[in-house]
Amino acid sequence: MSGAVYGGDEVSGLVFDAGSQSFRVGFAGEEYPKGDIPSYIAVQEALPDDTIEKQEAMEEGDNSKVQTKREKNFFIGTTKIIVPRARTNMESFMKEGLIEDWELFEKIVEHSYENILYSNPSEHPVLFSESSWNDRARREKLTEIMFEKFQVPAYYLSKNVVLSCFAQGRTHGLMVDSGATQTSVVPVFDGYAVTHAVVKCPIGGDLITEQLAQMLDQQKIDVIPTYRIGGKEEVNEGEAPKWTPRKNLPQVTKSYDAFMKKMLLEDMAATMLQLCDTSIDMDYVDKLPSTPYAFPNGYTKEFGAERIKLPECLFDLGYLKAEGKKDGLMTVAQMAAASANLADIDIRPTLFSNVTVTGGNSLILGFTERLNYALATKCPPTIKLRVFAAPTQAERKYGAWIGGSILGSLGTFQQMWVSKAEYDESGKSIVEKKCP
Repeated sequence: MSGAVYGGDEVSGLVFDAGSQSFRVGFAGEEYPKGDIPSYIAVQEALPDDTIEKQEAMEEGDNSKVQTKREKNFFIGTTKIIVPRARTNMESFMKEGLIEDWELFEKIVEHSYENILYSNPSEHPVLFSESSWNDRARREKLTEIMFEKFQVPAYYLSKNVVLSCFAQGRTHGLMVDSGATQTSVVPVFDGYAVTHAVVKCPIGGDLITEQLAQMLDQQKIDVIPTYRIGGKEEVNEGEAPKWTPRKNLPQVTKSYDAFMKKMLLEDMAATMLQLCDTSIDMDYVDKLPSTPYAFPNGYTKEFGAERIKLPECLFDLGYLKAEGKKDGLMTVAQMAAASANLADIDIRPTLFSNVTVTGGNSLILGFTERLNYALATKCPPTIKLRVFAAPTQAERKYGAWIGGSILGSLGTFQQMWVSKAEYDESGKSIVEKKCP
């Protein structure tokens, strides 16, 4: 078997980190990913009238009509998916942190090779990140696709929380990953994810944008996406917006319109949301300065206490304005405490003293301090609690990718690749043995 071990020191590996919100790709050893594209793909259906082109043909003396189907069009990347087109739906290959649509996944990997990395798949080993709750069938399917379709020389699959931990220069910690569709907490010890202690809950960035949309609706503020605006006039605060619709717009689908509105709400959330260091004290919140937000149609409004209350639903479900949605949900602090308590009692002090936050929601101002406060009441008094976050926004956003970049460039890691020869010998089940 020693002859089958991949030794690719002279060729840099590629790192792929797939998330519900974005897909990060780049070369191992580099500081940041080369490309960060949305996980959503614009899929344009063919026209029903011209999908079948009829051609008269003679085949073996038979006057039969040959029918050829026109393929769907796929548009990938921020600049392409935001263009309004008729019959175009926004679709994601991810669902609950797992790859669901393999056709779309293959399209986005092909796009990454051709338009971002400009490299041949058969020349570079590939390191993929995966969720801690990924199942065996999906792991084997991904292995099969990379070796059979893309003909990669070597491949490795690693848990995204472990990579985020490596990015912080640690091999153990309680990893709190709060992303678009959900928040998950996974203990990592000695460089391995403790998978039986995974706790996840569908509260994340998407829930906050839903709350934001409800708030704007209550305040009678129309969310007009950029693609619908042809021109606008600047107005004073509080005045009704003056804008003209864009002419000759195609008939867009509901999913496209919803996606463009969501992009606007995400920008709004990133611009103005903030968390208090402790539970909300309305006297203190009312004294905080308000933050203005300029909508694409020229309307500007100052937001005060509501910008503090909106993200508080991550730590206090009482602020969640959705009846019936609270059933079975847990706050971020409850998840962190539950996950640590599911781990072995001997490693709990280590976990509580190395709580690390990562993911898009950790960029909300005050997230780390708020988690520290909420978790302090839930961890044993004899244990020292420390909550860490990467110092820069890019490191928090790309934590798993940066960890993969570090791991893929280590000389000691080169013998851990699953080589093409090993795959040919053992089949796709090799991933379970070599990638814990």
